[in-house]
Amino acid sequence: MLVFSQSEGAKWNYPVKPGSKVWNSLKNNAEKVQNCQIPSDVLATMNTRDLLKVCLNYPLLPDIFAFNNIKDGFTKFENDFNGFQELLKRDDAPDELLKKYKSIEPSAIPASGTILEKGNYVLSMSFIELFISHPLIIKKINTNSKKEIIKELLLKKGKKKNQPDWYQTTGIQTNYLAITSIVLSDSDKFKSELDMTKVSPYIYSGVLTTPEILNQIDQVTNKYLKNH
Repeated sequence: MLVFSQSEGAKWNYPVKPGSKVWNSLKNNAEKVQNCQIPSDVLATMNTRDLLKVCLNYPLLPDIFAFNNIKDGFTKFENDFNGFQELLKRDDAPDELLKKYKSIEPSAIPASGTILEKGNYVLSMSFIELFISHPLIIKKINTNSKKEIIKELLLKKGKKKNQPDWYQTTGIQTNYLAITSIVLSDSDKFKSELDMTKVSPYIYSGVLTTPEILNQIDQVTNKYLKNH
């Protein structure tokens, strides 16, 4: 199982954590999922910023990438975790996601950190990009905010490409997934300009693609920004 160490405490924290004696005694994934649920009374009173922190600290979150298809892993996470289900209902979720995303600098990988800590930092951006890509999140974003988010995604993508040892695979893939999801949410006209038979396998499954396909996404994204 992939391991993700917890960071940035919120007002509620997981009572059973990976590596603990109790966690190691859990027999299967179903028992781990059950132990990660947020009590309903806490969920109802938690503000969105703290809720996002808890979602990003979800102990099984990295398991999204254990699937052959990111979409399948992301769907399981959504179905399993009541915290993310609640986040999808919050009208201010897009604002909090953008604030958090802006606060993360791709080049600020902790130099003195362990491999796990460095990996956690890198993955934190991919998790936020995945959250942003969800249709229920995108549905809450107006056109101007979509442009702002895309511009931030493009900025982060450029910086990630300067750190290929850390971001050249998943880090770029989830970025393109978020961008493409937003662009295609407004109009099907952009879909006709993308070769979805090659774009979909890349953004959802991580299938290796060509520079031409990535350039195609970049061109459509630039056109979207100019036309909105």
